[in-house]
Amino acid sequence: MIKAPDVRNIASMRNAQRGLSLVELMVALALSATLIFGVFTVYMDSNRTSQVSNALARTQEAARIATDLMARDMRMVGFQGCADPDDVTLNIIADNPPTSDFFETTLRGWEVTDGAWADGTEFDGTAIESSAKVGSDVISVQRGETMAIGLTGNMEVENANVQVTGNDVARFAQNDIVMISNCEAADLFRISSQPSSNTWAHAKGVNSSNRLSRAYTADARIMRFSSTLYFVADTGRDDARGNDIFALYRQINKLDGSLLPPEEIVENVENLQIEFGEVLATNNIRYRPANQVGNMTSVKALRIGMLISHSDPVRDDIDSADYALPGETITGTSGGGTVTHPEDQRLRRTFVSTVMLRNRD
Repeated sequence: MIKAPDVRNIASMRNAQRGLSLVELMVALALSATLIFGVFTVYMDSNRTSQVSNALARTQEAARIATDLMARDMRMVGFQGCADPDDVTLNIIADNPPTSDFFETTLRGWEVTDGAWADGTEFDGTAIESSAKVGSDVISVQRGETMAIGLTGNMEVENANVQVTGNDVARFAQNDIVMISNCEAADLFRISSQPSSNTWAHAKGVNSSNRLSRAYTADARIMRFSSTLYFVADTGRDDARGNDIFALYRQINKLDGSLLPPEEIVENVENLQIEFGEVLATNNIRYRPANQVGNMTSVKALRIGMLISHSDPVRDDIDSADYALPGETITGTSGGGTVTHPEDQRLRRTFVSTVMLRNRD
C-alpha cells in the first residue's frame, strides 16, 4: 500500500526553497553598502595618512640634506690649517685671487631685496644676481679644503718648486689656486707647472711674485681654496597645480674670475633665512640679519632657517599659516607680509639649526 505524502513536509520544503523577500534584499543591500563604505573610508583615510606621512618624511629628508651640506661649509669658515686666522694673515700672491683679504671675506651674507643685491661684489652682473629669490638670503663661505696631499721635502722661499705626493694630486690642474700653511704662516698661490709632475712651481706668470712668506717643511699642509655661495632660486619647473618649484642652490667660484653654473642640491626649499651671531663687547652673542651686522669678522655662530615644502597637494585645507624663520616671518599671500608663500595645499615645515664656526672660537 502506497503511503500518501505528508502535507506538512511538502509545505516545509516549499518554505525552505523560497527566495528573499524585497525587505530582506533591501536590508542586505544596505548592510553591504555600509560595509563597503566603511572599507572605502578606511582605505581613503589610510591613503591620506600615508601621503601626509610621506610628505613629512620627504621634507625632513630635504632639511637634513640641506642642513648637512651647508653646515659642513659653515663650520670650516676661514679654515687655513692649524694657522689661526685671527693671528696669521694669509699671504696672497696668486693673480686674480678670489679675495684680497681672506680674513674679511671668509664669511659674507646678503638680504635679497631686489635684483641688485650683489652690486659692488664679484657677483655683480652675474646670473645669480637676478635669479636669487627676493625675500630670501644669500651666504658666501671661503675656506681651505683638506686634501690628501703632502710635501715630500723642504722648500726655499723664492721660486721654489713644491714637491708633493698623494692621492689628490690628480684633482689639480695648471693655474689652480693652492693654499699652503703651517701653524705660523699661510700662502695662496697658483700652480704654474703641470701638477701631475708632482712638482708645483709658483712662478710670476700666474702669480704677482714668486716668493712665499717662508720656506715650508714637510709638516706643512696643502689645501684647495674653496669659495662657495648658497641661495634659493626658481628651478623653472612647476608642480601638478602649476606652482613654481624652488630649490637650494650652490655656486662655486672657479677662482679664475668666473663661476661654475649653479648646482641644484635640494628641491622644494622655498626660503632661506640666516642670522649671524656677532660677539659683543660683553662676550654675549647677538643674532642679527646680514644687513644689520656691524662686523662679519666678529661672527662666531650662524642660525640657519629654511622653509621646505612638498610638491604634492596633500593638505585638506589651504595653507595660509605664518612660518617663523630667523629674522623673518613668511606669511601667506593674503597675510600682507613682506615675504610670502603661496596659499595652496602643499605641506610646509620650518627647520632651524645653529652652527658654531670652529675657526672663530
